[in-house]
Amino acid sequence: MATDTGDDYFASDSSLPEPAPLTFRYHRFTPKSEFARHRHRWGQLNRISLGLVELLLDEGKVVAPAQYLLWTPPEVPHAAYIRQAMHYTSIYVCDELAARLPGHTCLIEQTPLVRALLDDFSLRQITVPSDPWDIHQAELLCRRLQESAHEASYLPDSPHKLLRPILDAIRQDPADATPLKEWAEKVYSTERTLARLFQRELGISFGQWRGRARLVEALARLRQGDSVQAISAQLGYATPSAFIAMFQKQLGASPERYRRQFLQAGQWQEGLSA
Repeated sequence: MATDTGDDYFASDSSLPEPAPLTFRYHRFTPKSEFARHRHRWGQLNRISLGLVELLLDEGKVVAPAQYLLWTPPEVPHAAYIRQAMHYTSIYVCDELAARLPGHTCLIEQTPLVRALLDDFSLRQITVPSDPWDIHQAELLCRRLQESAHEASYLPDSPHKLLRPILDAIRQDPADATPLKEWAEKVYSTERTLARLFQRELGISFGQWRGRARLVEALARLRQGDSVQAISAQLGYATPSAFIAMFQKQLGASPERYRRQFLQAGQWQEGLSA
């Protein structure tokens, strides 16, 4: 667990040079890693190998799966929580390039090119790009990130009176297959109005939001040992293969790989404390 408290800068940042234009740090975290409230002098991109990372801000929680980079602008206080063992990359961004990225914490989609550029840096364990070609690659990465789609959170929330009962109900039962038309009748609205509200208030469709809620529930069930077949049936997927394909796309790993890594890490952690 990190030892930083209050609004202090992250302690290990003091030994780092200013990004020019990027600085990479590579880590492997154990399950249930927590990072107390802190901030960074530079903008930060977080990349995880699988699962989810949770960032706690003054205004709420941002959840990011492995499909996305998690962007935090300079000087924004935050805490973080990582549920499962994973490889983690922290990328500090110089002020000039950070100013071109969103001015708020958000998720940035990893396009195939962005992923390839990051994979190359990671494979070679580049920490500070110094070779002219690596600097050009870092600048290209930043330009591509500016063009990538971004979202406020993986599972956004809304206090809107028409959406609130729907979101609460699906969180309680992610397998609920009630179509939007029936929800409209329950909340005394219309399907068209609800569809518009989902896009306006949450930035994604009703179907996308429900799919993400199911994924979050699937992660919890995998950690408690449920089988892939049981989870896919419990969450309303037509076949296990449909569930596996969704999981792989969102988190970068199959459900079985996720569970094996989680269980192995748990056994390793128990051995340390024995």
